[in-house]
Amino acid sequence: MKSLLKKKVTMTLESSNSKTYFELLDGRAEELHFKQVAPTQFTVSDSEFSLKSGISVDLEIMNVELEATSTVLWPGQTIRVRGGVHGQGEPIKASATIPFGKQIADGVKGESWLYWVVETPEGTLHNKQPIHMTGTLTSLPPKDATFTSQGTIALYNEEDVQVGTLYGCLQSN
Repeated sequence: MKSLLKKKVTMTLESSNSKTYFELLDGRAEELHFKQVAPTQFTVSDSEFSLKSGISVDLEIMNVELEATSTVLWPGQTIRVRGGVHGQGEPIKASATIPFGKQIADGVKGESWLYWVVETPEGTLHNKQPIHMTGTLTSLPPKDATFTSQGTIALYNEEDVQVGTLYGCLQSN
């Protein structure tokens, strides 16, 4: 038996920190440490309940705004990341899976698929393949949670030419 709950709830995540390895095609690389510059708005849009699998909660992350100061690639310059409606024009998709018989406070799997617009001194870059982040949630919005990425994601310039990669993304809320 499955049932779908239709109710929208908006939440705000006031702060977070993250880091990402940024590597250019010439091999120069830097671990950038980002700080959230504006509260992140979340919308819980749908929940699906199944006796076999529990509850699947779909989230939309409306905006992400981060800044880091480069010390290696562009010393002293600000690197800005925008995601969601103010990034690539659409909310970022995320979900939480609450197994049958558990509560979110027990710690459940959360994941998101990030599309970023990255403003650098060498131009505005973007990813075409999402940065898949996974972590364990104990609340919504996900406070006291850490998310990590796997794999390497290509970054493209405004002419759609690959200019670098991102990897080792970590976000702590």
